[in-house]
Amino acid sequence: MQIKFNDKTNQIIKNLALEAKRFGVKIYFVGGLVRDVLMGKAPLDIDILVEGNAIDFVKSIDFVGIKSIHKDFGTVKTEISGIDIDFASTRIEEYPKSGCLPHVAKIGCDIKDDLIRRDFTINAIAARILPSLDYEIIDIFNGCDDILKGVLKVLHKNSYIDDPTRILRGLDFKLRFNFIFSPEDEKLIQSYLKNPDREGLSKDRVVLTLNKLFSSNERALAAMEDFSRCGYYKILFDEFLFDREKFENAIKLFDIKDIGKVCLKYILEAPPVEIKSKSRLEIYKHFKDFSDVDLCVYYLKTNDKNTLIYHNELKNVKVYLKGSDLLNLGYKQGKIIGDILDKVLEAKLAKNTDIVSFEDEVEFVKRTFKL
Repeated sequence: MQIKFNDKTNQIIKNLALEAKRFGVKIYFVGGLVRDVLMGKAPLDIDILVEGNAIDFVKSIDFVGIKSIHKDFGTVKTEISGIDIDFASTRIEEYPKSGCLPHVAKIGCDIKDDLIRRDFTINAIAARILPSLDYEIIDIFNGCDDILKGVLKVLHKNSYIDDPTRILRGLDFKLRFNFIFSPEDEKLIQSYLKNPDREGLSKDRVVLTLNKLFSSNERALAAMEDFSRCGYYKILFDEFLFDREKFENAIKLFDIKDIGKVCLKYILEAPPVEIKSKSRLEIYKHFKDFSDVDLCVYYLKTNDKNTLIYHNELKNVKVYLKGSDLLNLGYKQGKIIGDILDKVLEAKLAKNTDIVSFEDEVEFVKRTFKL
């Protein structure tokens, strides 16, 4: 296997391989880097797996700058000659409850025991790093074949039960790489979704996975469609409504650039509180702190046309007068100041208003509120 780094990075990798030989451990590339290289993509972030204790190994090397250490997981963030490299110890993990964060049962296990804790066969391929910069492939789950076939397979039958977010990660890989779930995986997924166990589900882990799933505007609506149609929403809740045509129309109406953010908020946020009063002032006050994404999600969840009134007619209305200006005009400090500014705003929000400039606002105040 060939991995193309630049000369500087190659020298660093070679030096690390020599240090591993001296220290008596084996080091590997594993997971996404190996998968991407096998798929003909350039490697991005450099993560190195140490068959043993990564913290002890890194501390033994004098040319490595340690940025942070996570002792519980046996991981180290480092900087070497200006290049960020993360090191992880091989480890065995256990899931006390379905969907919860795993706890580390052992650090420094055999490479095979580490690989089996991973999500899909395509991410459970290791490449041992040698001083010659040859890379010895370790593929005990036939991940290389699955890459060629474009198939997503988990490593054991309880994988989706242990971590249901693997369903969402699988959807991400499916859309990114045009892969499919294996027939057996489809059965395992549907079996879990028939009776999802949410008691120990890590919401943070779900949100992190959804953030990645909806990080691409190009794939966001396709991800939403599968999230709904395939019932993947049952990881989180019993019911979920998605209408692609309605989404596409709302995205155009509110001129949304970050489609993924709309999808994410639509999934995660509770139904909004709707406006009680329908005056233009109350509409403005209700929505004035909403972003365009917030407005779009609110509209999708409520179908409230006041959202469009705010977006199209009221959003850019601004009062130039300040309380200090009113004091300079001779009005007394107190509740009257707020009342005046509200009336100015209400007048500017009115249809066909002729109050546009600062001077217009001053004239309106003078004729409406006598000193």
